[in-house]
Amino acid sequence: MPDLDNQISRHLPDRKIIVICGREDDAEAWRDLLGNARCLAVPLDAVPQQERPEPLAGASGHLVWQHSIIAGLEGDGWLRREADRFDPDGHALLLIPDPLDPPRAGDRPRLGRRHPTWRVFEDKTVVDTLWDLLGVPRATSVVADSRQDLATLGPLVDHGAGVVCATQPPADVSAAGGDGLWWWRAESPRRKRLGGRTRLRLMPLLEGRPVRLHGLIFRSSVLAFPPMDIVSLPRLDHGTFLLAGAVPATHSCTSELAELTGRIGTQLRATLSYRGAFSVDGILTVDGFRPTDFNPRLTSAIEAAPSAQRVRLHAANLLLREGIDLDVTTVEPLVGQLFGTRQTFTLYGAAATAKDNASRRIGLRWQETRLVAAESAPEEHGHISIATSLRGWLVTANLAAPHLPAASPLAVLAPQVFRLCDEHLGTDFGHLIAPFGIERATLLLAKRASAPLSLSRADPAQHAVAPASGRVPRRPATRTAADPRCDR
Repeated sequence: MPDLDNQISRHLPDRKIIVICGREDDAEAWRDLLGNARCLAVPLDAVPQQERPEPLAGASGHLVWQHSIIAGLEGDGWLRREADRFDPDGHALLLIPDPLDPPRAGDRPRLGRRHPTWRVFEDKTVVDTLWDLLGVPRATSVVADSRQDLATLGPLVDHGAGVVCATQPPADVSAAGGDGLWWWRAESPRRKRLGGRTRLRLMPLLEGRPVRLHGLIFRSSVLAFPPMDIVSLPRLDHGTFLLAGAVPATHSCTSELAELTGRIGTQLRATLSYRGAFSVDGILTVDGFRPTDFNPRLTSAIEAAPSAQRVRLHAANLLLREGIDLDVTTVEPLVGQLFGTRQTFTLYGAAATAKDNASRRIGLRWQETRLVAAESAPEEHGHISIATSLRGWLVTANLAAPHLPAASPLAVLAPQVFRLCDEHLGTDFGHLIAPFGIERATLLLAKRASAPLSLSRADPAQHAVAPASGRVPRRPATRTAADPRCDR
């Protein structure tokens, strides 16, 4: 990727650079890209032992801890000493890739901060306004504070499948992952301890295929990434979700979803002057795509890719956010590498408990559609590994794409991975099931492949507001990266 590397080098100021990132392999890739003499790259997963907390509570707790470490750039803590040793004058340029986005990071100049207006729409109780502004059909919803009776509000949005409730903490409290989401069906909602400043959004439990639309917005075009399937697994015993990662989509609507990504990106640029990475999570139902969340950033969809590719996309994203336009043709090959055909699909899960004396690796083998522990390495179709982490234990499952049962989406098969973790490793993932309605939706979408599904069909129970331009552009200026074809 010499053309993209040349652009990155040309547009970054000729000065020292400090990068604060999450992972050691990313830090090494930043040093390789920018040069050891010029770049101090600090991985937060390699902080000194005395700075490490007890196991953190969920993705939100992890993000809060990361923000507290970065805020140390304002004081006299460990990170400030590292930065001052490298840059005594305090003139180095600070790069903080997604998803960190700390509210406080000292007074060094910082490249590519997210605009506050863009960040507003991460708020789960505000995001429906964005869908209305962009002209994207959505599900009905109700917003309330935590003092309201959910048993009374739930029937207002329940279309028969159940209710999903998203909690939104105050603006000064960080939230991440699937924390704060829970669902219920015919039964009454589970009681949750919520702070008095917490707001809630209730919406129908949508049956279908969880997907992610994502891309990069340039000054005059949108580079739509291939859509991803989100492996979002309901927990029957808790009424919550395990978000286990995102994998390339393999259904018949990928081209239509990529076109919708371009339309959304074009409207974001026109209405919010948006630049850089964005993603829209939602459910592909039999009636079309329905958005649920907006992420004004790069997401964990690139976590399984090689670090050299990840950091280049992060660098491009930060430059675009800063208002520095790049040549989209130099970024397209990188996107093709990141989201093209994969030989391995990767799932993740954080567990609070595990057996200390258990093997740290389990070989996997498919017996038709049933996943079992492999007896020997030559029989393996994948493996599970477990390691300690700041959140307790991190489980990583690598599944060889050519051996996956061809008829089933990965989210249908994934619960078996975590069942084996509980059985062999002593983890506590519990009773996980496939996303509600995913098999029926997948079957119906496949039958409609010859007559493409309209992904923007209006929901009769919700009336979208036209965007400021008065209409949604029919054919926006959009670039679509190569559609992946998985060996399944």
